Amino acid sequence: MPVQLLDEDFLRKLEQLSLLARKIRTGAARGENISIHKGASLEFSDYRLYQPGDDFRYLDWNIYRRLNRLFVKLFSAEEDLTVHILIDTSRSMSFGDPSKLWYGGRLAAALAYMAVNNLDRVGVSAFAEGIEHSMQPVRQTSHVFTIFDYIAGLKPSGKTQFNRTLRDYSLRTKRPGLAILISDLLDPEGYEEGLRALIYRHFDIMLIQVLDEDEMSPHMKGPYRLVDGETDEETELNIENDTVAQYKNRLASYFQEIEDFCLDHDVEYLRTTNRIPFEDVVFSYLRRGVFVH
Repeated sequence: MPVQLLDEDFLRKLEQLSLLARKIRTGAARGENISIHKGASLEFSDYRLYQPGDDFRYLDWNIYRRLNRLFVKLFSAEEDLTVHILIDTSRSMSFGDPSKLWYGGRLAAALAYMAVNNLDRVGVSAFAEGIEHSMQPVRQTSHVFTIFDYIAGLKPSGKTQFNRTLRDYSLRTKRPGLAILISDLLDPEGYEEGLRALIYRHFDIMLIQVLDEDEMSPHMKGPYRLVDGETDEETELNIENDTVAQYKNRLASYFQEIEDFCLDHDVEYLRTTNRIPFEDVVFSYLRRGVFVH
């Protein structure tokens, strides 16, 4: 995975976006995840770039004179948003060009940058048969560069254990918040149990399914030996037109099951492929949901 996940111009665009959990959006009036307030009872946290609508009283004119850019002082209330980003690094995520892991890693990096820029606590974990590596949630602007390096170094390995991973993660996490799950969801044991475990612990959930375009619409005909990307199990198959049609019908039914489950359980679900322009996913599709604004 290349080291540079996101270039500087893209990061500047991301500074206009932020993440917000449903329970915070609909709960006490706080304005933002890290609210801007006046008064000694709140602790000064950091700065962020000025956005239209911000209170001019909290602009830092000293920084403006030095950098010729407007920054707003932020004061943090005790309650803040904790963002948990979990990335599937099982072997099936190595498939594609670019690989599903590379594409999903860029999405993870973009979402992490939004959260860090908004002074949320952000943690990132890689999982396959369980949590393979984990960075605990931290609220610190310089943390984003450590996150980028962490994501850039991820390697695909092992089988997917989606349900067990999320169940264990939900039990060990002390600060539920917004869980962002990035996976191809190609686990024979399903996904429902894991999502229910997070829901039971009162996580808000954003589920992003990343697939390769050839998985969505395979262009194959004739005799093939198919090899499972995680188990190495081989299957010989003579692929004809009706075989591909049956595959697409079953895939469509699977997608419908996911959509229905997510709708019934208030889980935000986005499905994308590695051929959809990355900026379109971030600045168009994600913004249609309830967590990115």
